[in-house]
This record gives sequence, C-alpha cells and structure tokens, in this order.
Amino acid sequence: MAGNNPLEERLRAGIEAARRGDKVAAVRLLRQVVDHDVNNEVAWMWLASALDNLQERRQALEQALRINPGNQRAQQAMDQLNAVLGTPATARKPRPQPVARTGSRIPGIVTTVAAAVLVLAIIVLVIFFIVNSSQQQALPNLATQQAALNTEAPTPTIDPDTYTATPFYGVIVTPDPNKIPTLPPTFTPTFTPTPLVLTATPTSYPMTQFSLVYTSINAGETRPSLFRMLGDGTGDQQLAAGAAGFSDVAYSPDGQKIAFVRTATFTNDDGQEVTSPELFIAAIDNPGAARQITRLGGSVLGRPSWAPDAVRLVISSNYDGDEDLWILTDDGNNLQKITNNDFADRDPAWAPSGEVILYASEQESGPGSGLTELFTITSDGQNITQLTNADRSSYSPAWSPDGQYIVFASDRNGDGDIFIMEASGQNFRLITGDDEGAEDRRPVFNPVSQSIVFLSNRAGYEFQFYVSDLRGSNIGRLADPGRDIESFAFKPEPFLQPR
Repeated sequence: MAGNNPLEERLRAGIEAARRGDKVAAVRLLRQVVDHDVNNEVAWMWLASALDNLQERRQALEQALRINPGNQRAQQAMDQLNAVLGTPATARKPRPQPVARTGSRIPGIVTTVAAAVLVLAIIVLVIFFIVNSSQQQALPNLATQQAALNTEAPTPTIDPDTYTATPFYGVIVTPDPNKIPTLPPTFTPTFTPTPLVLTATPTSYPMTQFSLVYTSINAGETRPSLFRMLGDGTGDQQLAAGAAGFSDVAYSPDGQKIAFVRTATFTNDDGQEVTSPELFIAAIDNPGAARQITRLGGSVLGRPSWAPDAVRLVISSNYDGDEDLWILTDDGNNLQKITNNDFADRDPAWAPSGEVILYASEQESGPGSGLTELFTITSDGQNITQLTNADRSSYSPAWSPDGQYIVFASDRNGDGDIFIMEASGQNFRLITGDDEGAEDRRPVFNPVSQSIVFLSNRAGYEFQFYVSDLRGSNIGRLADPGRDIESFAFKPEPFLQPR
C-alpha cells in the first residue's frame, strides 16, 4: 500500500489493532475507512471480525457481500449469524458434490479431500468465533460463548498486504438536468400523536467536554462575527470579525471544516454584478481564509448541512424561483436539485448515517402559506415521508448524533417551542412548556445525544443559550456571552459514547 494515502494508512492501523485484540481502536479506525470508502471489502471484513454487536456485524458482512457476492468467508459467517439471530440464511446454489467411485482410490484424491475437510473445519471454527463473540446479546450456550470470546480473533481471507485499494477522492454527485426528480402527488403521514416515552439516560459528560462555534453581531457592527466557546459557556473567544459576515454556521462531521452563509458581491456569467447570500467553506482553524463555493445569485440561501462523508452538503435556495433543496460538493461542484415543486422547502438536516435528509416544507399546506411540516427525503430526491401533522408550523429540525431522535421547533401552541420525537416521526414530547410566551428556536442535541441546547429570549430580548434534558424537566441557561446569538453548531465528537 502507498504510505502517503491516509485512508490506506488508517486501514492498515485498523487491521493491526484487530490482530492484537484492540477492538475499540480497530472499530474506530475501520469505521473511518468505510465512512469514506463504502466499497472497501477489506475494511468491512476486518470490521466484522472486530464488532461485538451481532446486528452491526451482520450489517458489515452484508456490505462485504454487496461488494463481492463471491466472498465465501463472508457468506458462511452470514449464514451462521442468521441462524443465531433467527433469520433465514441467504439462499445459495449448492456446491457440486464429489462423485463416488468404485475400485481403487488415488492417494492424491484422498489427500485433497482430507485437506479440504481440514480447511472446512477451520472455517467453521472461525465462523463460530465471529458469531459468538458478541457481548451485547445473550447466546444459547454461555459456556460456549465464553470459550469463543477467549479464542484468538480470526484473520479475514483478504490479505491487506496484497490488496490494492482504489484511491478515494470524495463522493461525487453528477446531476443530470434532464432527470430532475418530481415529487409524487400525495404524501403518506406517519405522525402519531402519542406521548414520547424516553428511557433514563446515564450520567452525561460535563459540558466542558464539548465546544461550539456561534455567530453574533458585535456592538457597532452590521454583520455577525464568528465565536467559539466550551459547552458550558467558558473560554469564549472571537475567531473572525464580522466585516464580511457569518450566518448559519455548520460543522463538518470530521470537525475540521465549517460551512456558513455570507452575503457576497460578484460578477455572474452574464457579466452583471450580483449581491446575494452564498455558501462558504473554511478550515475551522483559519476561518479568515474562507472560500466562496456558490454563485447562485438568488435572494435566499440557508441552513447548510453536511453529509456523513464530510464532502457533500445540502442547502435551501431559491436559485430557480421558490425555495428548494440542493446538494453540492464542498468544492462548489456537482450541484443537484432534489426537490422540484412550487412549495418552500427549507431547514435541511442530513441524517448522521445514510442518505436521508430531514427538512421543513409547505407541501402539506400549500405554496405561499408559510406553514411547514417536517418531511424526509432520500438524497436522490425520492422516498418522501411526512413526519409531522399539527396546527401551524413545525420547522428547524435536527437529528440526535445517534440517529434515534429528532428535535425541532414548532409554534403549534402559539409561540415557538421545542419538541422531541422518534426518528421515525412516531410520538412526541414538548420540551419547553411553561416559558411565559418566550420564543425558543434552533434546537440541537449535544454531541452524545444526552441533552438539548437551544436559543431562547425568555430572559429578555436577546437570544441566549439554554439547555434541557430529554424530558424537558430540567431547563436552565447554559451560557450568557452577552450577545444576541444568531446560529451555532457543536463540534462533532463521533468517538464519544453516552455513559
């Protein structure tokens, strides 16, 4: 492997961690590889050998088989895993059976058959280990499970030293202007107004464990500056002045970049000078060197949200008339429209894993109504599902980092309040009930899905940070930097787990 390829170096480090039994490091490194190269068969096989969760192990094996249906090791492990989980094994064509012969036997054939039997026995033992090494699900035989857990981890058939990986340069979305998807005429709501039941969460990390960036207008300035502070409000510092402006800031999933909106003046392709909101990308440690990546020229552009690959983004823009959702890569290329209708589609939020985008839309109430409900759509512009169906509007949705819940704002009770519901759209819970008519907005989860942070003007006219548990039973001001907060985003912490 090339020593200067970060992805291949990460793959090699993950394999070495798996070989020495360091499953935590192996899973972390191998997940980074497959997040960036979903077709890496080697990484999926080694990830399957390191995972202790049976469901996740099956998903890894399924990915390996999708890439290479002829991977016999993955298929055999999948069959055994399905047997333990009670899922029918994948149907396969039977292997040709050896033809019985009469008379004398050739010693070479006997040797070959014996070797094959020995190899098959080894494979069965390896599969037995893979299936029985889970610590999350109880297996039928505890003694056998413990014995398997004490067995040395198997080495997948594919040798990384002889495997040539395809270089990865990011995910490219190539739009076809003649094939812009059209929304179906009707939408099927899945919203069920049943109170959300949340299980108790373990003690959370202290908020000092996290950091966030936010935008706010300094006294005497006309455009928002960019600031950073720790999650508890300490360590507040200005990262960049607001001469150019920072709005709708969004952290990339790898924590290395931010996207934001800024008003820019430029000459368009027709030679006309245009001033419009446009999308910018910057390294978090050098926001002053931000790059303008769009030249759309519309009057509305907002709420950028990153895909899990940290390469693609989804935005809302009225580039071609009404507000629609658009996907592009972080170099400004591969612009693709994914909603094509007469309604306003806004506030997109890309799911932490997968190709689902959550957004607010007028498509239930009609164009120009200004009333929005929440929907999901896949990144190819298909599979639209309605999640909410309430009076007035639901808007500003955000996923929990673990993908289990959605938090959003709604004025269904008169003023803007914060709600939480399951990711499927089933059930809901009001978080900010008795707030004396305050306007609550922009809710997000903290990086380990254990609390909700939002903006509220309940203490005066300025919007400040507030934090709540997932039940809404404990709400307090998180921080008061002395500014009117416009937008904010937590730095992702993908390797921290709720405890």
